[in-house]
Amino acid sequence: MVGIVVIKPLLAGFFLFAAAVAAGCGGGPDAGAGGEAAGPARAAVAAPVSGNAAPAAAVAPRTGGVLGSDDALHAGTLADPIPIDIDFLGAWEFNETLAQPFPERCLALDGKVVTMRGFMLPDVDFQHIRRFHLVRSLWGCCFGAPPRINEIVRIELADEDGVDYTYNTLQVTGTMNVVFEQVDGIVEDLYRVTGAAHAELGFDDPLAPTDFDPAKGFDGVLPDTEY
Repeated sequence: MVGIVVIKPLLAGFFLFAAAVAAGCGGGPDAGAGGEAAGPARAAVAAPVSGNAAPAAAVAPRTGGVLGSDDALHAGTLADPIPIDIDFLGAWEFNETLAQPFPERCLALDGKVVTMRGFMLPDVDFQHIRRFHLVRSLWGCCFGAPPRINEIVRIELADEDGVDYTYNTLQVTGTMNVVFEQVDGIVEDLYRVTGAAHAELGFDDPLAPTDFDPAKGFDGVLPDTEY
């Protein structure tokens, strides 16, 4: 019988984040305060599906690099990072009873430089954030199904000054670590990108309504970060 995976939720900032959005937009998009936790943050996730893990799909042998979400091979270096996305990382059933639960395509990313886009899921701070989680959609996190544990990436920025919270899309590039470990019954983050560089892009949430205008929809919802 498969046991229940216990995932430590994010700190109170996440709940303040969701509440602020609900109050300011009347059920509108996510936006709010976030930031760096004192230690490695762990995201609130949906309960994993129990049962036997689905076997990894057969992959034709390839040489000369690591497969990315673009179905091409890459060196996994700063000069040729592997492009990935949340669908690439999360399209498999997590089973905590297995000693090694990852499919081969995910294991191949370990120690390689990857690049991906997503949205910052904050903890408690507003400014100088160096550690946060990257998720597919802010809209989905607060107003849809929460991400599963294999749909969350912990990001640690190389810049000591960090970054102020933003609801815009982030492009993150850094070294991927693929790890399965439990501490006191808690499943730690499976994906961790360290030494990461980041670039802030425009707002491009795949789950936001097509007629949503972030410039208007978030007005009055985002906290004032000027102290």
